[in-house]
This record gives sequence, structure tokens and C-alpha cells, in this order.
Amino acid sequence: MKEMPEMTLERETQILEGAIKKWGPEAQIVVAIEEMAELTKALTKYLRYGEISPVMENLKSEMADVSIMLNQLVLIFGPPDDEEIEKLERLERRLQDD
Repeated sequence: MKEMPEMTLERETQILEGAIKKWGPEAQIVVAIEEMAELTKALTKYLRYGEISPVMENLKSEMADVSIMLNQLVLIFGPPDDEEIEKLERLERRLQDD
């Protein structure tokens, strides 16, 4: 069996850009929506059934799918750096208020 090369940031970016180029940004946006819905369902099952093996395996799989799709959305729309920093700072203020 052929050994896969290390997953570097450059390799990940090439893969993600390849998916966007092959299927188009609109299709990848639809896939992102679908994957987020699947993660929602997996989280609901976790809350219902707890940390049983099949539930946890599915949850982690869906988290990976959403992470991959979020990375594609960053390539499509640009990074939300300023917005993320603003929201983190707001969260920090809320934590300090308690």
C-alpha cells in the first residue's frame, strides 16, 4: 500500500482549492450547508445517547466534514479574521463579567 504524504497546510489548500475548482463554489456552499445539518443531527444524538462509540465516531466524522467545508468557505469568501477577533473579545468580556 502506498504511503500518503504528510498533510501540510500547502497540501490541504491544494486539495480544498481543487474541490472548489472541480465542483464550483456554489456546489461547495450547498455541501457546507448539508454538512452543518449533519453535524447538528450528530450533536443531537450525542445529547440523547451520550458517549457511546458509534455516536462519538459519527460526531467526530461530522466535525471533520464541517471543518473541511469551513476551510473551503474561507477560500471562497475570505477569512473572517476581524469578525472572529471581535467575537472572541466579546466572549472574553462576557466571561469577565461573570
